[in-house]
Amino acid sequence: MELILIFFLNTAFERHAQSARATGLAHALTASCYGIDAIRLNPAWLSSLTQNRAAVGYERALGGIEGLHNITLGYARPLFWGGAGIQLSEFGFSEQKEQAVTIAYGSGFNETFSFGLAGDVYIIDNERTGQTYAFGLNFGLLGRIYKKWSLGVYGHNLNRPQFGLYDDGQLPAELKAGLSYEPFEGILSEIDFSMKDDDMRVHLGAEFRLFELLYLRSGIKTNPLVVAAGTGIAYKFLSFDYAAEFVPELPLSHTITLGFTF
Repeated sequence: MELILIFFLNTAFERHAQSARATGLAHALTASCYGIDAIRLNPAWLSSLTQNRAAVGYERALGGIEGLHNITLGYARPLFWGGAGIQLSEFGFSEQKEQAVTIAYGSGFNETFSFGLAGDVYIIDNERTGQTYAFGLNFGLLGRIYKKWSLGVYGHNLNRPQFGLYDDGQLPAELKAGLSYEPFEGILSEIDFSMKDDDMRVHLGAEFRLFELLYLRSGIKTNPLVVAAGTGIAYKFLSFDYAAEFVPELPLSHTITLGFTF
């Protein structure tokens, strides 16, 4: 049990602001995220906001062992020449909770290309050592490069946030690039490449819309191997999404997200 928790908590800050759509696509959505997902995954998309959006999500991580959970709450709206959003998240269990507050803004260079900026405030609340804080900077670009093809680039924790005075308290920077293809409305596929701690990861995701309201999703990620699948229903102003994530030899993680457009 302790080995499982150590493995999982080593990637804790990757798990803030999880949505069921992101989980179901194995996070292959740097070029195709939308709504609340954009706040943490590529704020450049916020430039496309035309309505207010809100979402709340819950992840029962690794079957909920030791009370592991991930709770998220987000809100985004059109603002000035683009859009802005704020997202709160908490990941952890009884002895250690890791919280994040993310504020993001996106605007467009023109109708084809946009950029976004975001800042994270991280808080680690440990029963033994107390609270520590750090601040992260993020930057994103998004553009349609050729007909049905879009390219997204995202830099996360570019300033390498530092907790305390020791090297092991530093969060590494992460760079992601994604290429998405949408041949028809409601059919989407994407491949992402991410680099973190000198480790390259590949993310593959696909999404299909059926009957104008039902979504089916699947994804796979390398290093470590993660297989994911999910579904969603969107009707008028309300959406509900579910996803399951499988890591070999570990219990399933389940995520649900409820979204509103108004």
